Amino acid sequence: MVMVPIAEYRPDVASVNRDATADLLNVLCADGSYMPFPKMVAYTNALPAKPLAAFMARELNGDIHIFAGSAEKLWLLDNTDQSWDDVSQAATTYAATDEAVWSFAQFGPYVVAVNANDDPQVFDLTSSTAFADLAGSPPRAHGVRVWGDFLVLTDLTANPDRVHWSGLNDIEQWTPGTNNCDYQQFPDGGRVQGTTDATNPLVFQERAIRRATFVPGSVEVFTFQKVHEARGAKSALSVASRGSYAFYADEGGFFQIGPDGALSPIGYEKLDRTVFQGLRAPDIGRIRGIIDPFYSRVYFAVDESGLGNYDTLYIYDWNIQRWTKAAVGMVLHIPATTPGQTLEGLADISASIDALPFSLDSKVWQGGAPVLAAFDSAYRLCFFSGGNAEAIVSTQEMGDTAGQVTTITEQYPVVDTDLLTCAVGSRLRRSDAVTWTGEQAPSFNTGLVRKRSRGRFHRFRVTIEEDATWTHFQGVDVKTIPSGLR
Repeated sequence: MVMVPIAEYRPDVASVNRDATADLLNVLCADGSYMPFPKMVAYTNALPAKPLAAFMARELNGDIHIFAGSAEKLWLLDNTDQSWDDVSQAATTYAATDEAVWSFAQFGPYVVAVNANDDPQVFDLTSSTAFADLAGSPPRAHGVRVWGDFLVLTDLTANPDRVHWSGLNDIEQWTPGTNNCDYQQFPDGGRVQGTTDATNPLVFQERAIRRATFVPGSVEVFTFQKVHEARGAKSALSVASRGSYAFYADEGGFFQIGPDGALSPIGYEKLDRTVFQGLRAPDIGRIRGIIDPFYSRVYFAVDESGLGNYDTLYIYDWNIQRWTKAAVGMVLHIPATTPGQTLEGLADISASIDALPFSLDSKVWQGGAPVLAAFDSAYRLCFFSGGNAEAIVSTQEMGDTAGQVTTITEQYPVVDTDLLTCAVGSRLRRSDAVTWTGEQAPSFNTGLVRKRSRGRFHRFRVTIEEDATWTHFQGVDVKTIPSGLR
């Protein structure tokens, strides 16, 4: 038998006799194999209104708090009954919208929430029962981040091309020139789309990327160097960072950027054309980036249907440098789970601390970050911690371009489960459409799938059942018989 190994997900390139496939769903990358992708599981009651953002905060004593923001209210998850408590400022109706969503950040014991239409709000984890206006008259802004010892407001409502940072270790000081508080307005590059969370952060604009450097004791406080001209983040929501790793979506592709500004087009000749040519311009601007709190993966949530709901995750593993794809259904929004990032993204995920399928001592909470989460279409917080989703993996297409016709007689999927079916796709000419055999389960005794197919080019598709228990899919062993030239 001949082993046809797993193929890299690269729908942008030709697949004949190459390590590339365009047919792959609901798996994660591993070294030399694919692993299962978990389903979402709801753990909280429904939020009373559509979530526009969510955020996880952690106290020094380890207590976990999960916040969410809707158009008119701010909410805190009640860990005893998995309901949501209204923690909005008293007698206040907020004015957040789908275009002016909430953004959260944690600075010490304080959780700060901003949107472009309301004054910045603050909640003291040690004493507050409701949000209040952040003191010091800070400007309204689309985004909030933490740069070392400074709280930073970005994409200001009145000055979208400006960043404004607080006083040193004083989030209630917003008077420029006092205690290192100041602002920077950029002369070009367009509005500020986002920044990384770092002492020396990167600032993403629509048409420029700048590196900020903290200069203690200087008049400027931060200096800014443009590291990329006429290149920036098309989607403000796509900017995602963890430590020195940062990712974003531009006009026609996905990128990784280092703290020094070194840029890597991670989707080039892999999936950029497939993803971006199929999206409307408004939907490109809504792509969300979410970084896995533990593993070397970044998730880009995409509204491929164009219906206003995220339905697809494109997942990049930066250590393996490979992509996969997952379908998540019609969901509202996917939250990131790293402190300092909003829980915004693919699905509406809900989770109750007391009802979690793991204890608070579990590694999923280490470092202050739970597993990836999102809200489902019922406004419940969910974790990606359920059974395995149905997985589909196709191999590369193999064949003899000199004319040799081959008959396939047997296939043996190299995966540690029998809860699967296998189909064979074949064609005689590259211009022909691929003809697939019917799906067939393996033999109970041998694990072989006996399905015959005759052609010059062949590929193999394995579908692993939903909730099947398995760990690695490595490829398909196939038995071939030469059938002459044609």
